[in-house]
Amino acid sequence: MSGNIEDLKERRIGADVFDRPVDYDTNSDHIVRSVAGEVRRRLGQYYAQSGTDSEMRIDLLAGSYVPQFRMVGEQPVPAAAAALPAVAMETKARTWGWWPPAVVLAICTVALVVWIASRAGGRATALEGFWKPLYSASTPVLLCVPGGGSGPNATEVQEPGTVIDFALAPSRRIHVYDAMVLAEVTGLLRANGKAYRLLNRAGATSFRDLQSGPFVLIGSLNNEWSLRLTKDFRFSIVSNGSGARVVDKQDPSNEAWRVEPNTPIEQMRRDYAIVSRFRDSQTEQTAVILAGIGPWGSLASGEFVTNPEYLKKLAGFVPANWRKRNLQVVISTDVIHGSSGPPNILAAQLF
Repeated sequence: MSGNIEDLKERRIGADVFDRPVDYDTNSDHIVRSVAGEVRRRLGQYYAQSGTDSEMRIDLLAGSYVPQFRMVGEQPVPAAAAALPAVAMETKARTWGWWPPAVVLAICTVALVVWIASRAGGRATALEGFWKPLYSASTPVLLCVPGGGSGPNATEVQEPGTVIDFALAPSRRIHVYDAMVLAEVTGLLRANGKAYRLLNRAGATSFRDLQSGPFVLIGSLNNEWSLRLTKDFRFSIVSNGSGARVVDKQDPSNEAWRVEPNTPIEQMRRDYAIVSRFRDSQTEQTAVILAGIGPWGSLASGEFVTNPEYLKKLAGFVPANWRKRNLQVVISTDVIHGSSGPPNILAAQLF
């Protein structure tokens, strides 16, 4: 209405209306085109009804996201010409003063269609908002799980030659809780039609692997890449001879988020984890890191990022635009007789 039609571009609408990242792939994510087609269909249905012949018409031509308002008998301006501000301003000057109830109803109908589609397409749940940068990537998601050595420089061992030895080789072992996190993440990706590939040896993951597309790193002290990529963030996990803890660089004296490795299982009360989602400047890829101090923390981090009921609680800790920002969340989970409870948010940071 203000004549700023140069802003009505697919990518801008996707970011502002449907909460997509500003650099999302419009080739693979066609939400704007789909909703525009639905708006055109609804307008056509409305004007096909009897009693609308004398009403002002709203056109949304194919190939354009600029609505046109015209009187009955006038022809819509071709899409290319409609992109010119002068035409839009002229149309506005002719039609701004007269808004019959039927036209208002038509506009409200269009607005309702867009609102419903935006809720379904981008703002329905925090779950989709968290994972959308990975869904919209054109390449598969790399899943990196610790097993058989944890560091990037871990020594490659010669695989045994027999079938049974191969199956029982240390390089093939994954902690059961890490496997549970992996199952939750792969189930979510599969349900959303997102391809993925798996590396079950964190120590064999190369920098080139991480450059190939978005990636998810599971684990912390047993996944050197998790520690390396988050060491300069506000929240990180550090360990020494007496234990491991989540360090808050804004409150480095805080020792509360700590786990002692020699604690008997029956006396273990709480574990901690850091969930990070960010655009990594080194690999130029979107990264999700699920880093628990202990196995219960890792399991809780997997539950947190795959359950919309947990993710929606972020609203109490960070601004509403967190979907488009780099994010860190510190969570805890109560441990009772060796079993973990639901994740609880302790702190969060956008950057």
